[in-house]
Amino acid sequence: MLKIDGFDDALIGTSSVWRKTPGGGTESVHIPVYDGERIITVLCEQSGMSYDEALEYISFKIEGAYVGETTPIIVWPCDIGDVKGLNDE
Repeated sequence: MLKIDGFDDALIGTSSVWRKTPGGGTESVHIPVYDGERIITVLCEQSGMSYDEALEYISFKIEGAYVGETTPIIVWPCDIGDVKGLNDE
């Protein structure tokens, strides 16, 4: 399982994702899921970053680093209004 180094405190669980295998079948893989707000907290506490600096770091260094089908997932808290808004776009 591919993890984001240094952010074990922000790990909230795993997600099962189906992917195609080279032989044409499918398999379930477990991908780590992290809380984005907890990652920000870790960066602020351990690196002395401001909230905005931590958010920018996550955007460019973590979310922008696709490392294949098992790239870890970052979850950002939202409410139902935010979810409904996503469908309207």
